[in-house]
Amino acid sequence: MDERDEIRSRVDIVTLVSREVQLKRIGKNYQGLCPFHPDKRPSMTVNPETGRYRCWSCGASGDIFNWVMNRQNVEFIDALKILADDAGVVLSRGAERTDTKSHADTMTFARTFFREQLAQNLVAQDYCKRRGLDAETLEKWQIGYAPDMGEALVMALKKAGHSLVEAKSLFLVDQDPTGGFFDKFRGRLMFPIHNERGHVVAFGGRVIGTGQPKYINSSDTPLFRKSKILYGFFQARESIFRDRRAVLVEGYLDVIACHRAGVTNAVASLGTSATEDQAKLLRRWADAVTVLYDGDDAGQKATDRAIAVFRAEGLRVDVASLAAGDDPDTLLSREGAAAVEAAAQRTAPPVDFKLARLEATRPYSDPAFWDEAYRILAEAENELELDRHVLRLANHYPGIRDPVRAHAAMRNTVLRARRDMRAAARAKADRPDGEMRPGLKPGPARKVHEELHSAEIVILRALLSTTFRQSGWFFSRTTQYFLTGAAIEICQAVHRAFPTAPPQGEAWSWIAVLQPDSVRDSLEAIAHDVRGEHLSETYVKESFERLRRLTLNRRARANADSTEGRAKYIQHLMHLKPRPEDDGSEVPDDW
Repeated sequence: MDERDEIRSRVDIVTLVSREVQLKRIGKNYQGLCPFHPDKRPSMTVNPETGRYRCWSCGASGDIFNWVMNRQNVEFIDALKILADDAGVVLSRGAERTDTKSHADTMTFARTFFREQLAQNLVAQDYCKRRGLDAETLEKWQIGYAPDMGEALVMALKKAGHSLVEAKSLFLVDQDPTGGFFDKFRGRLMFPIHNERGHVVAFGGRVIGTGQPKYINSSDTPLFRKSKILYGFFQARESIFRDRRAVLVEGYLDVIACHRAGVTNAVASLGTSATEDQAKLLRRWADAVTVLYDGDDAGQKATDRAIAVFRAEGLRVDVASLAAGDDPDTLLSREGAAAVEAAAQRTAPPVDFKLARLEATRPYSDPAFWDEAYRILAEAENELELDRHVLRLANHYPGIRDPVRAHAAMRNTVLRARRDMRAAARAKADRPDGEMRPGLKPGPARKVHEELHSAEIVILRALLSTTFRQSGWFFSRTTQYFLTGAAIEICQAVHRAFPTAPPQGEAWSWIAVLQPDSVRDSLEAIAHDVRGEHLSETYVKESFERLRRLTLNRRARANADSTEGRAKYIQHLMHLKPRPEDDGSEVPDDW
């Protein structure tokens, strides 16, 4: 048994998934809300016997390693280490494991050092009091202080036996031209940055008093990638998961102010614009994001970027505006917790936010106003939102006094802009490798539609439908009329599992029992595909009749080489006229 099998044998997938998803036992499986898409009805099943999870709706599936990789946004080697720690398995690559542990020990030592220095420095303590950082807050966020000395941390690390070369790689110390080491952070309030599991991986340092730069943040290190981590996420993740919403602010003190005010799902993007990886991180825990950036120009531009990044990952986004010069920290100090909480709840859709800013900066008479307005309106998520703004702006539309005509002209222009934007988005998403959106298996629906005949897909979609399952199950028995090997394999698998009667319940509840995996993947892809035609009993029946006729026609042509065969072929063509009374039962093959 290798290390991976040993870990699989020790880690129970039901226990692992239950840490984040409430599961309910249904027969041999467990079911719960899928965390990989906005799931309102439990569509994910966990099978303790196979050690795998599967969502019939979005296509997410895998074992314990896939779960950790997708939920914690890590590569396989990191998932292996995480699960090895949980299982108590010592990996054979001991040197690499020791290095990682050594890095973690060094960062933990530095955090303890900074905490001790804060307890000894009256100036730093007075600064914390003025910023409203009481003892409980300092403890919760593990805030410390880097003394304004050249080698305080260097000497402490050296005395404790930590490698200064390693500390340099972790952005704790640096070297001068002579090779001597000195502290990277000096005279600064220190904010530890934790990963999802609560391990300190980096630091942010804010200068006390005057001085530049105001903040120094850790650069990327062996433990830390700035683009992948959100400050405060470890402290906020339970609230985010409970509310299915995150509040995104700009800085360390803004996050802390929000939490002090009761907005405990607040996180920050570490002084950089929101990134795709940060959006993917939140997408695993939330369905929506409120952007609560500063009210200055820089904050407004960062809001635009955040809207685009988070919407691209399928998150709902709204914007909570603050007055120019305000941020959650200053608002808390000036008006109290209720004002911060109200600001986080006083939100507007992105279109409202962008149009309000546009109308505040450009007159209706400026042609550039309308060019930008069309682009913004094209982002409206539904027709009601679009019409609400078009009706209002039509009164200001230049060149057309009739509001009805102005409304029609505006709406047509916006719809053209929307089509162009969607076409560009589709072209960008249509990658050469056929991948679909993150969280889905690569191109499942596309692959199925390439393999199966359209009439076969109708029968299988009927099988997945609770309304038309009886017909789908009945017609799928006669596999001799199916045209592709994939369809025959699916039908045979279904009837092996349910030989005497159709399966009962929602599709996800019985797909999980089918074998092999390729059958489950294909049915899940068909269930997920949004293109499907409208089903009816007549349509299902006609689709089977179409398969029957195509099959018989192919067989007849294959046997038409001889005189006798040609005669049978002519007779066969006469036989193949549509028969409304045909119930799909088998017909003789000796035509």
